[in-house]
Amino acid sequence: MRIDGALSRRVAKKLVLLLNEERMGLTKRELAVVAETHQYSYIVWIKKAEGGFWRVEIHLGDKDRVYEIDTTRGVPKGWRQLSDAIIFVQENCKHPKDIFVEVGEWVLTKKE
Repeated sequence: MRIDGALSRRVAKKLVLLLNEERMGLTKRELAVVAETHQYSYIVWIKKAEGGFWRVEIHLGDKDRVYEIDTTRGVPKGWRQLSDAIIFVQENCKHPKDIFVEVGEWVLTKKE
């Protein structure tokens, strides 16, 4: 059975929309609101993702809601260099409860 190009594109778009509904992300502007309204109650994780990129996750509340940082286009933001991800967190994640960097089997945290 052959599927034409238009049909396969529509199916792919619907699949992307379904996957995006399951995944929750924050833009830089939304992150600023979270950082201001949840001072000392959110946790930041910096983790290595597929393709060698570093991703930032924000963990909120008792229910452990997890949000990735998104670009303005709505796709996950990734940094090639760990230092760039750390600088982003230092500039945009004011007053977190904790910050963790996961490097392989190691988990590093901020200095108290």
